[in-house]
Amino acid sequence: METIKNILSNYGYINSDQLAEINEHFPHMKVVIKWGGMPRDRVPAWQAIKLIKHIESNNIDYCREVFLSGADSDNLRKAFHIAE
Repeated sequence: METIKNILSNYGYINSDQLAEINEHFPHMKVVIKWGGMPRDRVPAWQAIKLIKHIESNNIDYCREVFLSGADSDNLRKAFHIAE
């Protein structure tokens, strides 16, 4: 739960260690992947890890950032009673 709170305090942005932890505990939590040139993807955490590895290892594009959608961030803030 501390990881979720850290993500929320960082405006929903997720680093690779946090993504791995989300995948372990909440594999179906959806995250947004912002690519260098491709359109954004909103996929479950388990799929995000595989997709990022595939895209980057095949030199198709690169991952600029991974984050929670605004709606998901708002819902988690309400659930954890975290003020914006």
